[in-house]
Amino acid sequence: MDFKLNSEAIFSIVLTFKVAGICILLFLSLGSLIVFFLHIKKEGILKKLVNFLIELPLAFPPIVIGFLLLWLFSNDNYFGEILNKMHIHLVFNFYSLIIAGFIAGIPLYVKPIISSVEHFPRNIIEASLISGKSEIYTFFKIILPSIKKIVISSLLLSVSRVLGEVGISLMLGGNIPFQTNTISLEIFTSVFNSDLHTAMELSLILFFISFVIFMLSKFIMKKL
Repeated sequence: MDFKLNSEAIFSIVLTFKVAGICILLFLSLGSLIVFFLHIKKEGILKKLVNFLIELPLAFPPIVIGFLLLWLFSNDNYFGEILNKMHIHLVFNFYSLIIAGFIAGIPLYVKPIISSVEHFPRNIIEASLISGKSEIYTFFKIILPSIKKIVISSLLLSVSRVLGEVGISLMLGGNIPFQTNTISLEIFTSVFNSDLHTAMELSLILFFISFVIFMLSKFIMKKL
């Protein structure tokens, strides 16, 4: 096959890598803080609410979540009006893709790590706390480094989800050419426009990226 990607397809590849890169930073920072919160928080309404929100993308169709977010951020409701008055626009732009990718991938990052943290030896945690270390120090300096294999594999899994995200991105981002057309959305558009050649090229590229991530995950699980 002769690879001659058009400008929109090239833009979609660059955009996808930008979105994935920022989502990686968000998973490692905000995602890890969410795991820390779930780790130290006693059972209660707030913890159940956070768990529910984390698990929501796994239980509900992405297109539904995307529509609900679109409605939430629109000017048709109170929250959307507040954002608009603050000149914060979260739909049909780059930020909407970040939100979509983060929401789609965060369960795959948080759930395996929190499961591993819950099975972490309690005596090591208690020894750290007794020695005067804080809970946040114990979590980020002792627990996470000890389960780095799970952290890295969870990160790669969540990034794979970001790369393949369609439903939430389509509703929230709008699939606007040269603005919000990621690789997955560009494949969708190409098929819709009967441009199967471009769709095949982008599909092969996305398959190759996903395959590399998959093999890297397998390698990490064996070597670390």
